[in-house]
Amino acid sequence: MKTVKCGIKAFDIHELLCHFVAQRGGFYAAADLDIKLVDTTFTPDEKLPVADYFQVACGAAAFSRDIAFRVFLAAVTRPMFWLYGSAGTEKVEQLAGKRIATFPPFAPPYWFNRIALRNHGLDPGTDVELNPARDDAIRLGLLREGAVDAALISSAISPVTLQELGLNVLSLVGDEIRFVTSGIATTVKIAQEDPGLVENLVGAYRQSLAVIHDAPAEIHSILVDVMGISQEVAEKTYELILPCYSQDGNLELETIQASLDTLGAEQGVKTQADARELYGFRLVG
Repeated sequence: MKTVKCGIKAFDIHELLCHFVAQRGGFYAAADLDIKLVDTTFTPDEKLPVADYFQVACGAAAFSRDIAFRVFLAAVTRPMFWLYGSAGTEKVEQLAGKRIATFPPFAPPYWFNRIALRNHGLDPGTDVELNPARDDAIRLGLLREGAVDAALISSAISPVTLQELGLNVLSLVGDEIRFVTSGIATTVKIAQEDPGLVENLVGAYRQSLAVIHDAPAEIHSILVDVMGISQEVAEKTYELILPCYSQDGNLELETIQASLDTLGAEQGVKTQADARELYGFRLVG
């Protein structure tokens, strides 16, 4: 059995639901793979493994400037980050002049948040005060404490749970921009030297996506276990997140290119990334 490292940036269902399904469903084992999770948040690209490695953080792969990555399967195509407002704040437009706890600028969600604000007529540079915070716990704490008026939170905490705390969902980032933020990505070097690994991983995750869409009871069980939530909350959470997952591991390159262009413009990048170089979904049809 081949031991393969899986790089993650967060321990949440956004990045890892396909992994949990593949692990529990025996899809990895059937492909003779033993997957070990590793946190690569603070690992420079040049320090990543040079063999037997892939990462599920596909947004981070697209943002890489030092190592050539390629994304071979799109699992999440609607980024699973929610912008929440305190009681009384019900629309993004109401955030003009307000404080927002967001991700640090090196993280893709920071830029997704800026684009979401622009979509609602707000200039993220002048109309609001963006306060980067380390993690979801701090962003949520700042919001509940009243230190900020809104916060961008990942799928590590169920939107159902946060709504029960009296917070309002102002926007799902996935409704603002389509992008591949989770799936199968690895370096071009690894893909060229070990195409069988990529093929096996893509096959396992395609099976996972089928389970996500066709076997809700299995997903409910995983959500209860991983997120530490009740069966009722798990069922409601599943309904909210299901549209974020692709059916077959694919996303049109035209859609991706449009998002890359939007992200590049927001970052002030002069040369836009080419979707044809970063994404290759031939294994998913």
